[in-house]
Amino acid sequence: MDETSGLSIWPFIGVGLIAAFLGWQIARRKGLSRRGWAAASFVFPPALIVLAFAKSQQRPGETQAFRNRWASLAAYDPEIKAAVERLGVLGPSAVEQFRMAYADVQTREAIPLIVADVERRWGAGDRHVGVQERSR
Repeated sequence: MDETSGLSIWPFIGVGLIAAFLGWQIARRKGLSRRGWAAASFVFPPALIVLAFAKSQQRPGETQAFRNRWASLAAYDPEIKAAVERLGVLGPSAVEQFRMAYADVQTREAIPLIVADVERRWGAGDRHVGVQERSR
């Protein structure tokens, strides 16, 4: 009897690779662990169903919708425009910290507090506090 006439493993590997690719892409969009979801999808392709319903882990300031809104806010909102100009002298990273902090709270009352906090951090030399690393 020929033992190679049985079920081939190659279709399973192909399905696993496609599932891993899809898992990587969906996890990237949702701000989740790309490697973890790609591995889980490769081994168990139905994990894509769980991933499709998983909640996004992106901070509000990292979404494209907020980035588009931020461009308008920084250009036309008087309070935010003034804060951006004030922090602009510290550099783009300070403005980015302000943008991310404002996106988290999105209240006008917080603007002076956020500006003071960013200026205090930059004055103390602690420039990277509050900024997430993009290592994912």
